[in-house]
Amino acid sequence: MNGMQSRLKRIIKDTGKSLVIAVDHGMALGPMTGISDLKTTVKMLDDTGKVDAWLITKGMYTYSFEPSGTPGVIMRASGAATIAGPNLTHEGLTSSVEEALMLGADAVAASAFVGSEFEHETLVDLSKLATDCRKWNVPLLGVCGLGKNNEDKKKDPRFIALGARVCAEHGADIVKTYYTETDFEKVTSGCPVPVMIAGGPKCETDLDTLNMIYNAIQGGAKGIVMGRNVWQSPHPAALLSAAYGIIHENMSVKTAVELLEHSKNA
Repeated sequence: MNGMQSRLKRIIKDTGKSLVIAVDHGMALGPMTGISDLKTTVKMLDDTGKVDAWLITKGMYTYSFEPSGTPGVIMRASGAATIAGPNLTHEGLTSSVEEALMLGADAVAASAFVGSEFEHETLVDLSKLATDCRKWNVPLLGVCGLGKNNEDKKKDPRFIALGARVCAEHGADIVKTYYTETDFEKVTSGCPVPVMIAGGPKCETDLDTLNMIYNAIQGGAKGIVMGRNVWQSPHPAALLSAAYGIIHENMSVKTAVELLEHSKNA
């Protein structure tokens, strides 16, 4: 087993799937509900033993990351754009593979905004980071981002499949992208690396979240890289256990909901 395989096993488990919790939102959106006190959120969710890995920025990893166990860590290596600025798609590299290894991370992540004004720049950055990842045998998570002008394409499987394939073509070892309610299997079948779904906008109910996760897994997804739909849930720990059941234990939505209700009342 080489370094790449060893690090991937810290993220993708023996089931071939993964439950990754994203808490990198603050780099662009500030102290959101659910992650305002990130240290408490991390400990609460990690105490469940259901988090395989975390997607986190280097600052929060350094100052607010105190998990109970030893989960995998995917460190954000792109950013530098906020909601206060002119364009959230204008990201650049904000870290390096060497820094990630120095801090103890298992993988790095960078965004690619396919179809946006900054498509070229973000894909070049992703590709350069992939080159460094190969040098150090570190996995790269390619995060398919959408600019405001592409929001209407979020549900278009052809567009989402394009983004997933493009990230893989530029060197991503895992791809995070959006779930499409129709033809999602075309997204996963056209991408040679594991595809994991983002949460996207906050779902209205926990049931909606569980249905999305279940349908994505049935469509070939290898797990989730999800944030606000977990830590902004009224019952985040219970929802996490239910999501874990779907991802790793082949639970039906019905069984997962029963587990959710039981966990809420425990």
